[in-house]
Amino acid sequence: MRRYIALQSLFLTVALCSPGVWAQQGGSTSGPGPQQSAGQGGEAPSDQNVNAPTPDTRPLSGAEEITAGSQHKARSYVLPSLQVTAYGDSNQLSISTGTRGLEVTGSVVGRLALQRVGKTSTFIMDYKGGGLLYSRNSDFNAMVHDFGFTESWRGRRWGFMISDRASYLPESPFGFHGLGSLGGLGTGLGGSFGTNLGNLIPAFSPNQSILSGRGTRVANTTVAQLEYNLSARSMITASGSYGLLRFKEPGLIESNQRVYTAGYNYMATRKDTVAIVYGLSQLQFKGVSLGFDTHFFQLSYGRRVTGRLAWELAAGPQVSIFKNSTNPSDRRYSWNAHSSLRYRLPRTDLGLSYGHFTTSGSGLLFGAETDQVSGSVGWRFTRNWSGSIDPGYARNSRLRQTTAGGNAITYDSVHAGFRLRRALGRYMDVSFNYSLQDQRLSSTANTGVGGGNVYIRHLFGFGFNWHTRPIDVD
Repeated sequence: MRRYIALQSLFLTVALCSPGVWAQQGGSTSGPGPQQSAGQGGEAPSDQNVNAPTPDTRPLSGAEEITAGSQHKARSYVLPSLQVTAYGDSNQLSISTGTRGLEVTGSVVGRLALQRVGKTSTFIMDYKGGGLLYSRNSDFNAMVHDFGFTESWRGRRWGFMISDRASYLPESPFGFHGLGSLGGLGTGLGGSFGTNLGNLIPAFSPNQSILSGRGTRVANTTVAQLEYNLSARSMITASGSYGLLRFKEPGLIESNQRVYTAGYNYMATRKDTVAIVYGLSQLQFKGVSLGFDTHFFQLSYGRRVTGRLAWELAAGPQVSIFKNSTNPSDRRYSWNAHSSLRYRLPRTDLGLSYGHFTTSGSGLLFGAETDQVSGSVGWRFTRNWSGSIDPGYARNSRLRQTTAGGNAITYDSVHAGFRLRRALGRYMDVSFNYSLQDQRLSSTANTGVGGGNVYIRHLFGFGFNWHTRPIDVD
């Protein structure tokens, strides 16, 4: 853990001291196509008055999902926020004790967001941290931290991006309520604790879509990406990432993951892009000799309409090669797919994401075939009232090549959240929240959380949210 804290401190120091962060402020580069990069961080705060659009220029073959960009010009700012929420929790579950029962929970979470836009560079940082307090069982009290930054730079032909995402949580982030009821799509869809950080493609990060109960875990993913424009319409990319998943509770499976990709992008029109990608994912479980390498190909299509629509679809074959397999065959042929949709209407924001890929098993399996769907819908009913829902579903099936025995084990996990917000002026609001988590097993397994219907959990909450006026950064 000390190593992890030191590593994050080093990343933060390097990021804040890098020349691109304090570059002279300016807008994004002009002209369509892959040449544009500065300002790709996303939409500025809601009191933005500049109407120059900021298109999203992330490459389709890169490590981040594409977005619709913004109808406003990107700006440099600092934005602090605070959220205080009280919950009624129908079923707290501890891996170590198996304790269940009604609990009253309180959370206090602060956030600091920073965006710095230069002529050729963009720096984005987002930190959320706080604590959870429980009325009956103080052993459940926990700290929560979520940190990320992205530094991107672009010259005439070359571009570079480095990003880091880290979290310290008391349970799986799949439907976790402790950081502002953020759902399975991640923080990129906004909300009271939304962020301008882009969403990483799921294959680049350690997967945690199984509800493994209460137990502190640390997840970290570092990504670097290099881009080169062959022409005004074509680009090649190379990306690499290193991810880790660690648990404080004994008995859970820790893992390291490396992912390397290379891709070619071609802009068919101003709105449509196609790409081809080759990738290698290397997954190793800590403390054992098990692991596997997955080689995959993808054909991708993306469509972007600035400020309104972003859609991408990627799919292709893959082969996994296992080390010390428990199955006579050490190879597994399958397929992978990823798709995301962002659509913005005058009073409604829609988000949908789907992925099918081979993952680390979320700490409960030695590898899994994972299907994961996440969604988000936000409405603005009136000037003062708004609401959102964020459902998610994941199906994780164990890999026979890494598990002895013939009985299949499949986890079906569901979460859903609903939030109704009432504005109290420009910088404050109150919210009414409901969250549901449910999970079922296809067969009994010695995982510490039982079999059959693992648990169903309801949370009802009332929260207060506050943020300042965005502070311009010169």
